[in-house]
Amino acid sequence: MSSVVRRLGELWRGELPLEIAFWHYAIYYGLIINLAATTLSVALLLWDAPIAWAVIVHLLPLPYSVVTGFGVWRSAGRHAGRRNFATFTRVGVVAWFCFWLVV
Repeated sequence: MSSVVRRLGELWRGELPLEIAFWHYAIYYGLIINLAATTLSVALLLWDAPIAWAVIVHLLPLPYSVVTGFGVWRSAGRHAGRRNFATFTRVGVVAWFCFWLVV
């Protein structure tokens, strides 16, 4: 468990390579976490659970999304490669965050 916390700390501080921060943490893991939360939220609505529970479950990935958003943004600031890619990842992570917040 400590290695997970350590990696999330590195992500938050922008110490991970931009490609890893963006593709692995924001996109891949974010997709899995948000898809699971959205699926469970819809299931709760279908099971006639209180809407508050569905909203709470839908928002559970929010802290993870904030950490990855800041992490990608900070990693993009340290990126030594093409600036276009750094800009793309910044725009992409904000769009990804907004998409999952609404869906």
